[in-house]
Amino acid sequence: MMKLPNKLLFLGALLATSLTACNHAEPEPEPDNTHVDVFVLSGQSNMEGSTYYVHPKGTELLKNYFQEEGMDYTPVSEGIPTVKTSYYGFYYPNGWKQAHSSSPDQSSAEARMTPNFQPTKVGMGVGDTVQGKKDIFFGPELGLANTIAEHASEENPVHLVKCAFSGSGFTKNDGPNWTKRDEDPTKSLFYLLKKYTHACLDQIAETGKVPVLKGFLWHQGESDGGDSKYEQYTRTLVGDFREEFKSYAVDEDPNKIAFIDCTIYDGKGKSTQTYGTAANKAKLKIANESEEDLNFCINANHEEGGLGLEIGDDAKGGYNTFHYNTPDAYKLGKAYGEIIINNNLLREK
Repeated sequence: MMKLPNKLLFLGALLATSLTACNHAEPEPEPDNTHVDVFVLSGQSNMEGSTYYVHPKGTELLKNYFQEEGMDYTPVSEGIPTVKTSYYGFYYPNGWKQAHSSSPDQSSAEARMTPNFQPTKVGMGVGDTVQGKKDIFFGPELGLANTIAEHASEENPVHLVKCAFSGSGFTKNDGPNWTKRDEDPTKSLFYLLKKYTHACLDQIAETGKVPVLKGFLWHQGESDGGDSKYEQYTRTLVGDFREEFKSYAVDEDPNKIAFIDCTIYDGKGKSTQTYGTAANKAKLKIANESEEDLNFCINANHEEGGLGLEIGDDAKGGYNTFHYNTPDAYKLGKAYGEIIINNNLLREK
């Protein structure tokens, strides 16, 4: 019998092994279509959305900005199907009976707390009537949704839960604030946030999806930006939020719920420029103290490296003194989205 060269024996064995491996190869895993990512957006008016996308006089502010930047306005106008938003909020001094929300049932304050996720689009800001017109506002949900849209799918959309309260503070006056934990909507904004977020998570679960809470996005400070205890208040709020919703976190680890904050206006020439000193220092400190923590902060300041976001120019969409101009409100949402993408806070679609 002729003896085969060793090299041919090796090649034959390799081929046989390869064929065996092919015959027994594991099939490609199916995409995980059971889990959906959830982000909660909270704070006060700039998170609730108090920026014009269309001016009461009719100027298409956001559409014009998109055209100047060469961007397609259609998705944000008609709705982004891969990122859905349910929202609830109210203007602090008027109390929760003045609440507006995405719920189709506006018959009572309780009914308005019913979740209703919709493709994210313009008009999801405050519901106040300005010069006889409603739903002409938007918030950071828009720039956020448009930024992360391609990282999600219609089958597994990202869900945004927006529960923010204009004019709210940690210890402001005798009304509801962020420090109180009473299960009373007239006292505790945290209770309302908790109640609405649980309702939204339950509704997602009812669709057969498993909600995974990836982040808590915060924008607040104008009401108590000079308070020396702002850092303490923020840490308590974030800790309580993570503890409350840890069962929805990755591996049920509360520290895997990212906290994404944003500095408040620091620009010169505005009456608000000194309001944010203590708050902004606290915000940046919390974000920068450890690279391992999932704590982040958008630097919206006018210093080098900041976004330099502007507020309060009515002609440019900045309704009232404290609210971002139209391009800047969109840029704020985009900045939230970039932090989410750059830190791998989204599952593979």
